[in-house]
Amino acid sequence: MRKAGFVSTGLVLACTVQFASAQGMGGMGGMGGQNFAAIDTDSNGELTLEELLAAPNINENQARQRLETWDTDDSGTVSEEEFNNRPRGGGMGMSQ
Repeated sequence: MRKAGFVSTGLVLACTVQFASAQGMGGMGGMGGQNFAAIDTDSNGELTLEELLAAPNINENQARQRLETWDTDDSGTVSEEEFNNRPRGGGMGMSQ
C-alpha cells in the first residue's frame, strides 16, 4: 500500500511540473505565462527592469537575473526576439 502512495505522489508531482512548464510558470517562477506584449507596458518593443518588476509574482532579484540572462546583446533591455529566444524549461531560473 505504501509503495502505491509513492507512485501516485510522484505521478501527481510530474503532472504538476509538466503543466506549469507548459503554462510558462516553471523554473524562475513569476510571470505566469505572460506574453511579451503584456509585459511591455509602454509598447516600445523593449522590456526594461521596471517592466519586469511590474510583472506579477516576480521579485527584484528575479527581475534582475532575467534581464541579465535574456539581454544577450547587453543593451540593458530585452527585445521581443531575445524574449522569444530566452532559455526555458526549469532549473535555476531559466524557464522564462
